[in-house]
Amino acid sequence: MSGMRRAPREIPTHASTAVVSSPWILVSVGVGAMVVLLAIAAGAYRGPGSNYDPLPPVGAVPLLPERASSAGREASALPSRAVPGLSPRRTDPPSPSPTRTTATATAAATATATAPAATPSRPAAVPPPATSPPAPAPPPPPIEARYRVADTFPGGFIGELSIRNASRGDLGWVARVEYPGGRVVTAWLEGVPQGTFQDRRGTLVYRSGPDLAAGSAVALRFHVEFASSRPASCVVSGRPCGGL
Repeated sequence: MSGMRRAPREIPTHASTAVVSSPWILVSVGVGAMVVLLAIAAGAYRGPGSNYDPLPPVGAVPLLPERASSAGREASALPSRAVPGLSPRRTDPPSPSPTRTTATATAAATATATAPAATPSRPAAVPPPATSPPAPAPPPPPIEARYRVADTFPGGFIGELSIRNASRGDLGWVARVEYPGGRVVTAWLEGVPQGTFQDRRGTLVYRSGPDLAAGSAVALRFHVEFASSRPASCVVSGRPCGGL
């Protein structure tokens, strides 16, 4: 018996013929399977509850609503919910409420309306410019001298200085007359005590003896050779001589 083989079972031909001839059977089976899958998916889906809070996408900027106030439209930023690792928590200061802004504006307007008007100040009186007193006339020079040529002759001449003390006190004096290239032979005073005489290569230097009394005058004469009758310079006690 072990060596015997069992003949294969053959499928009835009428069954295969029924499947081929009726395709709606396969369609019905597929539709049923889809209905079962839809029922399973509907049972697994759960709608959003009362605490559902969707997270904003990364990098999204929340929109800030605008609200009107008595001073104008002000943008107030609503604090956004901080999401760890996504966006930092906003720390914007709270915007002033419309009631407080209105009260502040009303108080400022009231203070401005009740402030007393500034009275114009009178300009300060400008004192008239002080008039300076006229400058006093300069005092006359204490020593006055006038030069002239008293006499001339071949090779020389006689010069003369009229010296007057214009001050109110007795004064001494020094006469200095320059004749470049000439020679002063001698010098003397007419009718008064003599002083000292020096000739320094054509320069006459004469110092008075006794002081000259106030308001008085004296004549100094000198003999000059080999020079022009007009001196290069003439001063008495530092003041230029007249008559030149």
